[in-house]
Amino acid sequence: MTATRTIDTNILVRLFARDDEAQLAVASGIVSRYRLIVLSTVLLETEWVLRSRYRFDRGRIVDVFGAMLASEVFVFIERERVIRTLEAFERGLEFADAFHLAAVSPGETFLTFDKDLARLAPKHMNSVSVELAL
Repeated sequence: MTATRTIDTNILVRLFARDDEAQLAVASGIVSRYRLIVLSTVLLETEWVLRSRYRFDRGRIVDVFGAMLASEVFVFIERERVIRTLEAFERGLEFADAFHLAAVSPGETFLTFDKDLARLAPKHMNSVSVELAL
């Protein structure tokens, strides 16, 4: 059995941004030696860093995370939540919003002040009711 290691955001960012040759070499070596456990918080932060710092667009993030999901190297702690999040993100929800909603049980209600989320959620993740807090 292959050993596992739980990884931080910066390992994933090095793999995908490829902006530091020395750290990329180390991160690539880690990928070749271990199965990598990806915490949900790490994935959430990775999306934010890739989008805000490295200007990855939605399609590129979907491709990167989709490849991770298809790989046997990456083990997601909340795999089904990540899949639901990625599907809703691909259809138009913001990643963090989709991630929050994917944790809510079907039929439950999520309250927000975010008018765009309340408007978009039924189109992209209709298993959860999203209501504006009034």
